Amino acid sequence: MHDISTNLVLGPVVIGTIFNAFLYGICFLQFLSYWEYGKSNDTTIIHLLVGWTFFLDTFHTCALLYMLWVYTVVEFNNREFLSTVLWPFSATPIITTLTSFPIEFYLAWRIKLFSRSTKIFFGLLVLAAAQTSLGLACSIAAFMVPNIALYHNLIPYVVSWQVLAVAADGSITVLLWWCLTKSRIGSRRSDSVITRVIRSSIETAAFVAFFCIMDLVTFVSSRLLDSLIAWLNKV
Repeated sequence: MHDISTNLVLGPVVIGTIFNAFLYGICFLQFLSYWEYGKSNDTTIIHLLVGWTFFLDTFHTCALLYMLWVYTVVEFNNREFLSTVLWPFSATPIITTLTSFPIEFYLAWRIKLFSRSTKIFFGLLVLAAAQTSLGLACSIAAFMVPNIALYHNLIPYVVSWQVLAVAADGSITVLLWWCLTKSRIGSRRSDSVITRVIRSSIETAAFVAFFCIMDLVTFVSSRLLDSLIAWLNKV
């Protein structure tokens, strides 16, 4: 039964950390490409956003690798330690929101310039601020839970945070699509560029929304997982 608990707890940590490192490699190559070829055409704000995002992504990836090292090397064969929650895991919502909020704010401001609507800007800002606040609340609550078996108590926070995150990103995507579609002027060259921007925005939002939804589903199902482990321990 200990092996089953090890697989269920340590397995997702290993898979998630490796997958995150793979995505970080892609982001690192994109960052190098942008810094070498694309930064000359952008403003200082864009440079700061790219640098801030890259810094947080690097910090988070290193923190997760440290967490994996502790679980698999420092505490090797210590099954009781698997119930201990390390700080990189609890800090994930904070890092996520610190990454997303400045970008959401900037995109909301760009939508305001396109639509010339202050109401839309403040509506998007409220959504972004709400999901950021709930993300911070998730991390604060997570730091107060020392045992992973008690993480089901965080389900209300996580559900609210992820729902608002999907709502904020989805709203920004739809409004960007609407604004960019209206900006078409009939020129084949400019319309082709706008179409590529629209496609890129939709693909990015779909990617983010997919992982938000999967995070929501897997976290909510943790209670079912706990019940399964309890049943297996009785067998």
